[in-house]
Amino acid sequence: MLFRSSLLNNYCRRRNFEGAYKEKYSFIGEWYDNQASLVRRFNIFYYPTDDTIEMYDLKNRKTFLRRVKVNGITLDNFFIGSSLYILGRLVKIIDFACEHTKEKLHKDMEVTFALIKPLSSKVTGKIITHFFEHNLKITKMKKARLTGDDVNYLYRFQLTDPTFPFLLEHLTGDLVYGMELVGKDAVALSKQIIGDKDPMKAKPGTIRALYGTDPVKNCVDVSSDTETAIQDVEYFFPSPPFHLSRLRLTATLSNCTLCIVKPHAIREGKLGAALEAIDEGGFDITALNMFIVENINAAEFYEVYKGIVQEYKGMVEELSSGPCIAMEIVAKDKRTNTAVEFRKLVGPSDPEIARLLRPNTMRAKLGKTRVQNAIHCSDLAEDGLLEVEYFFKILNL
Repeated sequence: MLFRSSLLNNYCRRRNFEGAYKEKYSFIGEWYDNQASLVRRFNIFYYPTDDTIEMYDLKNRKTFLRRVKVNGITLDNFFIGSSLYILGRLVKIIDFACEHTKEKLHKDMEVTFALIKPLSSKVTGKIITHFFEHNLKITKMKKARLTGDDVNYLYRFQLTDPTFPFLLEHLTGDLVYGMELVGKDAVALSKQIIGDKDPMKAKPGTIRALYGTDPVKNCVDVSSDTETAIQDVEYFFPSPPFHLSRLRLTATLSNCTLCIVKPHAIREGKLGAALEAIDEGGFDITALNMFIVENINAAEFYEVYKGIVQEYKGMVEELSSGPCIAMEIVAKDKRTNTAVEFRKLVGPSDPEIARLLRPNTMRAKLGKTRVQNAIHCSDLAEDGLLEVEYFFKILNL
């Protein structure tokens, strides 16, 4: 009897494992083929048990990519409007492919758009931390300079509002941050978090109550509904045919250096603290963009360390393990050498040593190990401009 019971339990466990292994989520994805100048559409299957992906070409009706694990891609990356780098192709998720996937993920992976108005990096950092603490994940982020046309589009439902002319004047020609936020009931939650349009009427503890001054300079705006959110995200983060002509990146390429907030630090919610430290340390963020760095690009970027530091392989794997934030940094004091001074603020590459010798540096406060040390910065003054160009000109093509 015990033997039969054991066989039955083993059978049930095996069946449960097989069922879990076969469980998958299904999405519709599009890839813009630059060579053919056309959009290719796929069924993309994600298997949560081992984080593997499979792609099926809908037009040619055949498997395009057999089941494979793609570094840095997990279920959190799949939501309507997300962009995934899959073996060198930027694939955009445009819809759920089945009701099962939609029922499972729709509310938990809702998307909204947030625009942080002209503010210091310190306040911007506090706002970003506020979103993170309320379980809203930043999945796209960029600093851009708005034109009048941009403001007209992003505030298209407020054109008759009495405050709109003042808003247009406040935003036109100035630098803002656009963010795609993802989380459970993200649209409603984000509106609750930011508070009333008038900071004087906003509930205590909301973003506008904390940092806003009036109904125009109220720090941040978010999309009103899910449909508007998707449209706003598509406008602020245009697809490859338009991304070089609309809301372009704002790098100055002058007396600058590069700062990267590494993927582990993004996941751990340390981006806001990094922005605060940069501002308090005497530096401006003149350009910012969220990147997903392919393993081959990470290896190329870190090639100078190959054979020099034993952490080289780990550094490459960390940089390509998920989204990172790259920034062009410029010293507020134009007489200083940005790269040299910023390197001092970042601190020693080993966070343990940093905590002992330079406890006020960024790596001392935010880093964990020599590989997961939160921040990359240009080591040499002459490398600052080259590294900024690599991210903001080459990777952005």
